[in-house]
This record gives sequence, C-alpha cells and structure tokens, in this order.
Amino acid sequence: MVNAETPAVCDRFKVDLGGHEIDHFYQVDLPDLVIPVVEHNSGDSGKRYPTKHAEYPDYGGTFTASLYARGEKNAIDEWWDTITSWEEGENEEAISISAYAPDEERIGRWEFEDAKLIKYQYDDSLSGGEAMKITITVSYRKMERKEP
Repeated sequence: MVNAETPAVCDRFKVDLGGHEIDHFYQVDLPDLVIPVVEHNSGDSGKRYPTKHAEYPDYGGTFTASLYARGEKNAIDEWWDTITSWEEGENEEAISISAYAPDEERIGRWEFEDAKLIKYQYDDSLSGGEAMKITITVSYRKMERKEP
C-alpha cells in the first residue's frame, strides 16, 4: 500500500500527466519561449528601410518540476509507479501545468504536446531526512499557454 504521506502536500502547481493530476509540486521551471526575429531591408532601388518580423516560435525542449515526498524510497517509488501507469484511453503525451495563487485561484495554464517523462530523480533531502526532493524532467514538442 502507498504511504499516505507520500508526497508532501503543496498546492502551488498541479501537473496533469495524461489524466493523472498531481497537486503536490512546489516548483515548476518552465522553459523560455524563443521567437526568432528576422531583419531585412526593403524598398525600391532608392531608399531602403530595415524591416523586422517574427518567425514561428521555436518549440520543443524540456522542463522540470519538483516535489517533496515523505517516507521510504520504496513507498515513494510505488506511489510514482501508480501515478505513471496509464490505462487505455489515457494519454501520457498530453501533459499540462496549472499554477495557483494562495487563494486557490488558477492564474496560469500551459499545455504540452507530444510530451514524455524522460527523467525521475531523487535530489536533496531535508535536514533530518524528513522528506526527499524529487525532480521530474519532461520533454515536449510544443508548448501553449492557455487562459486561466
């Protein structure tokens, strides 16, 4: 049975891993969206004017999300295996993140297409070994910000 204290409670971010919503993440490091700008000269043979326009956004990359979990590593691993066991009809590749204000109002939402969990690692533990920091890394093809 999964330890009831795994993971530690936090309500800043909710991460939906293809139908499995986890509301315990305290930190999510979203990537910067890069939009290349092309500059060229336009005009006739007389005076030339520099013109700038945006190209398509540069999609794709990775992001990380962290949570603290209490208990034995075996219980944490069992909880994680339960969360990442997708059934028919669920889609691991449809990952989304919602950010919440202290009054529980959703203030932002991001959706990721063709997303995959590529890394799950134990990082630091709190003093006294009360909890361990776990960081997941997700790769994706496209990121889109949605209205809260």
